[in-house]
Parts: sequence; C-alpha cells; structure tokens
Amino acid sequence: MLYKYHVAIIKDDMVVCDKYYQENEKPTDETYQKLKNQYEADQIFLNTVDDDELESFIKEEIKLE
Repeated sequence: MLYKYHVAIIKDDMVVCDKYYQENEKPTDETYQKLKNQYEADQIFLNTVDDDELESFIKEEIKLE
C-alpha cells in the first residue's frame, strides 16, 4: 500500500512517532492538534510524496499554538 502523506512528530529534537496517510486521508489541523497534545510535540512536519517524481517529498512544518 502506498502512502501520500507522512507526519513526523518531534519532541526534544527526536522523532517520537511517525504516522502515514493515504491520498484520500490528508491530515487536518484538528488531527495535527490531537497529535501535538497526545505526544506533547515540539514540532510536527508533514512530508508529501510529490506527484511528479516518485520518492520525491515536499516537507512543510505545521505551525500550531
């Protein structure tokens, strides 16, 4: 099964959890907030598989309060 989205949950400069989502399951702001609260995360990154090139990723930091 191929995944379109990878969410990396970071705490104390370490990845504490990885979550993977299919194309039709893109995480929402509510999902990010739940993950932040659950893992007491310092940062959350969303990596998206680029449609143009296999195994090419677009990385973005998710900003949460």
